[in-house]
Amino acid sequence: MMKHAIVISAAIAAMSTGVQPASAQRLDTSDLFVPWTSTAPIDAGQVVALHVRHKTGPKPGPVVLFVHGATGPSVPDFDLDFKDYNWMATLARAGFDTYAVDLYGYGSSPRPGMDDPCNASAKQQQDILMNRPLKAACAPSYAFQMTTIRHEWQQLDAVVDFLRRSTNHPRVNIVGWSAGGPRVGGYVSMHPEKIDRVVLYAPSPTIAGLNIPDKPSEGTPLYLQTKEALMRGRWAADEKCDGQVDPGIREAVWKATLDWDRVGRSWGNAGEGVMRSPLLKDFGWSPDMAAKITAPTLVVVGEFDRLADRHTVFEQLGSKQKMFLRVACASHFMVWEKQHIALQNMSLEWLQHGTALGQTSGEIEADKNGVIKRTR
Repeated sequence: MMKHAIVISAAIAAMSTGVQPASAQRLDTSDLFVPWTSTAPIDAGQVVALHVRHKTGPKPGPVVLFVHGATGPSVPDFDLDFKDYNWMATLARAGFDTYAVDLYGYGSSPRPGMDDPCNASAKQQQDILMNRPLKAACAPSYAFQMTTIRHEWQQLDAVVDFLRRSTNHPRVNIVGWSAGGPRVGGYVSMHPEKIDRVVLYAPSPTIAGLNIPDKPSEGTPLYLQTKEALMRGRWAADEKCDGQVDPGIREAVWKATLDWDRVGRSWGNAGEGVMRSPLLKDFGWSPDMAAKITAPTLVVVGEFDRLADRHTVFEQLGSKQKMFLRVACASHFMVWEKQHIALQNMSLEWLQHGTALGQTSGEIEADKNGVIKRTR
């Protein structure tokens, strides 16, 4: 009964705003490029174009910006063309004007230094790149990381300001997954006047005493992840419930990822391509930043995903309007699992009304069937 109440409330909200039922919705999808004058030392001063995916219905309403995590681009994360897993489409059908950004080093945004396989670590060269494309180990052509998280906060500010200008909405809603948590959380703590509501999905924990340098540290700009490491390593290790993962979705996610990376598609000694992303070490956010967040914030975490650490983030938030959703039989990759419905439904209610199950603060949980109830 509780599960149906969520669906009904979403339908009522859609009718009250004039949004057509999902079956009648025509969604428009396009790709934008937002200019940013790079402050990263690797190409400082150059005006570059940050890729932004845009999906909306015929009468776009409030703006939602999605921010990806550490390794994958935005489209497979939030605009995946597989059954009903498309999070952007769910919100767009409900009347939101949705956007998803690729930060520097991801998707169709610039990837300076990342086309050179020598800019992977010596271990990853040996383990992953021998014969495809390397014939022998090589020294990096750029011996530093690409950016720090400070550069990413600047990129987010460029995109947020672009959306505020182009849509005439002074405040935007924002969603961050995993490493998108520090990206979104740090940004919101610095620019509260530009943000309406926040969703933190599996946010990376804060770091006490964090000291982020102004310039990237020594290292390499390139990090690689194989299909084996992601799909049969990280993800499968937390598949602990029957029916938790649709048998076809892993291939759909991997294909969608490589569709946004022609170079990565041709690398890797296993012949399956590799996921390329920046190496993130000068990265993170602090408890002080979390305490400065006053925007209404929903935190969503799967039970198999460092639940206690991510609950600490919830406790550290300064907002008086905050909810925590614990989801049973879900991992870090809930967005691609059976429980994506709970994630989508609660984010929809939160972004529409600033409530979860009609409440503005407290804790709720979804059982293994997606039925949601209040716990605290």
